[in-house]
Amino acid sequence: MRRRDVIIARVFFSDSPDSKVRPAIVISDDEYNSSDYLLVSAITTASDDYCLMISGKDANCRLEEGNGARFDGIVKLHKKQVVRGIGRASPEFHSKLVEMIISALR
Repeated sequence: MRRRDVIIARVFFSDSPDSKVRPAIVISDDEYNSSDYLLVSAITTASDDYCLMISGKDANCRLEEGNGARFDGIVKLHKKQVVRGIGRASPEFHSKLVEMIISALR
């Protein structure tokens, strides 16, 4: 997996002790990605200010209409939790996602 890959992975959320199989976008660089990944979850609903909507031009894979990437919940994931890759996010979308993460930290 590389930076900008859209993957299906088993991720844990703060509101549940169980993992869920969800789409996510790798945001860490390739050097970091030797055994772990930093990623943001792609979700099916985007109803707040901490979600960046994903359109058809933002990724070369099929995601459900209305999906967005949650940039307020960065997840560290071991590579064994990755189920499979499904595509790549565009460089422009990845840059915007990183900008939104940095903005949320200020």
